[in-house]
Amino acid sequence: MNNTYPMIEQIKLLFVTKGYEDTSAQDIMQICRLTEADFANQLKSKDHAYCLVLDTIGQDINNLIFYNYADQQIAPEQKINVYIQNYMQHMMLVYPHVSQNSMIDKNKWHNSTIYYAYQRLEYKLSALLLEIMNTVLYELDSVNLLGWNTDYLRQQIKQSNSLTLSRALDIQHNLYHSKIRVHGDNATIDTKRNKWLEIQQVEQEIMNTTERCTLVKTLLHCIEQYPIIMLDPVGVTEQRRDELH
Repeated sequence: MNNTYPMIEQIKLLFVTKGYEDTSAQDIMQICRLTEADFANQLKSKDHAYCLVLDTIGQDINNLIFYNYADQQIAPEQKINVYIQNYMQHMMLVYPHVSQNSMIDKNKWHNSTIYYAYQRLEYKLSALLLEIMNTVLYELDSVNLLGWNTDYLRQQIKQSNSLTLSRALDIQHNLYHSKIRVHGDNATIDTKRNKWLEIQQVEQEIMNTTERCTLVKTLLHCIEQYPIIMLDPVGVTEQRRDELH
């Protein structure tokens, strides 16, 4: 973790609290205790600082997924809880400000670096959803603490005649096992991270946007049948634990 991470976290809380439009460069300098020269040198501008926040969130998501694969002691239910909480947290903290302020002006926003930073973050957020799907399909037992009917997702997939979904699932299945193998190797953490980055690069090359969106929509359709899991994953888990014992 680099030395700027604590500062970026402070800036993130500032944007979350005040919103993009109402946050000024002076606000950032004040909360981070930066002089104008330090601000110009380290952050360049408010827009650049905002992009750093979005990219840092994306890196946090990547690290979360990496370590969840590394720790084989984590229960599938716990993985799903963490992924859902992470997804909901960042959706609620970041995205409300997009629709509430003028930053989303078509001509201005689509030509800015912020637009591309949002695209990168959306990709990382979709990765959380795909990891939920992986956990449900390949790790979660039919009787589980979440009370999730794992057969429902499989039935939705089986009943679909979509060639796009079929191809996307094949790609996702192979990528999942590639990630498993990374942490099965007796290698240094740096080597594993490099292999992980290679897998992510392959994923971007072989899975197109349509295929990725099809996977996400399939999972979200399943989650719609169990909305309580998205609203209170921890509470659902605790309730089911009491029921099963």
